Order: sequence, then C-alpha cells, then structure tokens
Amino acid sequence: MAVRQGNVTEARNLFAETVQSFLKDKSESGIVYTLEGMAGLYIALDKSERAARLIGWADAMREKILDTRPPIEQADVDKIVAACLAKIGEVAFSDAYDEGQGMALDEAVAYALSDFSITP
Repeated sequence: MAVRQGNVTEARNLFAETVQSFLKDKSESGIVYTLEGMAGLYIALDKSERAARLIGWADAMREKILDTRPPIEQADVDKIVAACLAKIGEVAFSDAYDEGQGMALDEAVAYALSDFSITP
C-alpha cells in the first residue's frame, strides 16, 4: 500500500523489515512474495532492470518450491512486467530476467536490499 501511495521511505522500511523476518523464519514463500513487492517499489523508483531481475528470481524460486502465484498476485506481477517492458524493452527485460533466474536466495535478497543500504 505504501508503494501505491507514493511513500517510498515507508515502503523501503517495511520491505526490509519483512524480508529480514522471513529470512529469520526460513519462509521461502514469504521471501518470494516480499521480493515481488520490492520489484514493484523498484518500478516506482524507475529501476526497471532491478525489478526485472527480482521477478526473474521470484519466478524461478516459485517453480523450485512449487508455490504457484495466486491470480491476484499474478495480476500485480503482470503490471510490473508490463512496466518493465515499456521502460526498457523486451531485450533488456529478458536479459535482466534471465540474470535474476540464476540468483541464489541469499544473493537475491542481498541484491534487493542493496539499494536500501540495509543488509540481511
């Protein structure tokens, strides 16, 4: 909600706290969901390649842990993908998405948080 309201600072803080909590609890599906939300934040921050990498990672991770995205969440991800494609084009999106798919969980979390000056 904070992202949609344009409150970037609050969104950053909430995402950082949430992902750290899910890491502590070893909740892979919670981490995936949070990093998908962070991809939306990166769209709002005009960092589409970063968002594309996170979506690529999330898609690969969901497949690995057999966690199908619910339709309402898929609609949000589809909006992120569409925004990425509109901003950076199909080739850059595909390259970033593929890079994201190759990230390990810890690497993806560190990458997602790296722009926040917060480490897990």
